[in-house]
Amino acid sequence: YIGRSGIELAYEDVLRGEKGVKIEMVDVHGIPQGSYAGGMYDTLPSPGVAITCTIDARLQALAEELMAGKVGSVVAIEPETGEILVMASSPTYDPDELVGRERGNNYMKLLNDRRRPLFNRAVMASYPPGSTFKTVNGLIGLQEGVLVPSQTYPCHGGYPYGRGVKCHNHWSPIDLMGAVQTSCNAYFCYVFRNIIENRKYGNIQQGLDVWDDYVRSFGFGRKLGSDFTGELNGNVPTSSFYDKAYRGRWNGLTVISLAIGQGELGCTPLQMANLAAILANRGYYYIPHIVKRIEGRDSIDRRFYEKQYTMIDPKHFEPIVEGMWRGVNVGGTSTVARLDGWDVCGKTGTAQNPQGRDHSTFLSFAPKDNPRIAISVYVENGGFGATIALPIASLVEEYYLTDTITRPWLVDRVKNMQIYYPSYAK
Repeated sequence: YIGRSGIELAYEDVLRGEKGVKIEMVDVHGIPQGSYAGGMYDTLPSPGVAITCTIDARLQALAEELMAGKVGSVVAIEPETGEILVMASSPTYDPDELVGRERGNNYMKLLNDRRRPLFNRAVMASYPPGSTFKTVNGLIGLQEGVLVPSQTYPCHGGYPYGRGVKCHNHWSPIDLMGAVQTSCNAYFCYVFRNIIENRKYGNIQQGLDVWDDYVRSFGFGRKLGSDFTGELNGNVPTSSFYDKAYRGRWNGLTVISLAIGQGELGCTPLQMANLAAILANRGYYYIPHIVKRIEGRDSIDRRFYEKQYTMIDPKHFEPIVEGMWRGVNVGGTSTVARLDGWDVCGKTGTAQNPQGRDHSTFLSFAPKDNPRIAISVYVENGGFGATIALPIASLVEEYYLTDTITRPWLVDRVKNMQIYYPSYAK
């Protein structure tokens, strides 16, 4: 057997070891006559070495328990190191089913399951990030100088231009921190258009390409380089894509859905958890990895120890982080995530879905200063971000930070929530 996926494939050469060789002489009847050349060319086998995984087994078990019956993933990262604490994809399967006499039959059952339990959504699924992506557009606006934290914009039910973008009720006008706190759609539509329609660029194509460069510096639209196999790029649209799609006739209103993390944007849950780590670190990340140490080696691959910087100045992260903190601790879309004494920061996301109920997503880190955990949860067809993704993330955070769970009612709420999946129905 060889490693076919995940850690076993990525570290196959470390885990396998080397076979030994014994050369024997035999007579014409095939009867051994002793070692050739006195065993000079024989070699002893060497066993593979042990590797230590970064996964926190308790958190992984909790995440899988909370995601039972749901479709999506949970990814948690230690911001200070880039170590992956949780990588749960749901639905999952029992590895014991793929050994023994029935492994072939069991594999075919898994392969034919419409919910695709063999598909690791944490690194292979591409989802619209929804409102969690507003943090990125806010940061780009600050860096580009088209936005200051005190800048206010009106929101009377949404963004009124073009086909419009609806929004929920909150106070108006609203500044940047309030817009993050309440997840105002209109605010970030104004910001996004100011970025790509900036007059210092010759045209909107050039403005969008600058935006594209910023977004890719966060690790979107490309592989992060994790040591977990199967990682996909996701998608960040370019001006050439829209030129081809609209024959060169498009403007800021055509692509306004990018302002709120919709449209052609596609991100893996690992990339979204990495965004939470970037926000926690105020502008940089370590490449997420799942192996902590390899027996007999001083260190793992050096690239996992190198800081990866975004194109955003660290000072610009403070108003975004403050807005995320207020959304949890003052009043906003993330108040259920509050943990007394831990200064949790969070951002909900509701990603539009053409097949059934919207997707529920939430990214968070805690504590606000010297953060210990960054997490992203994505539940397909889960509805609002605060409905199911937020409670799952909050329970995982609480267990990691406090070693206990004080809200059994929230656990029951998560476990008892029934979600209909029309795209996987027969």
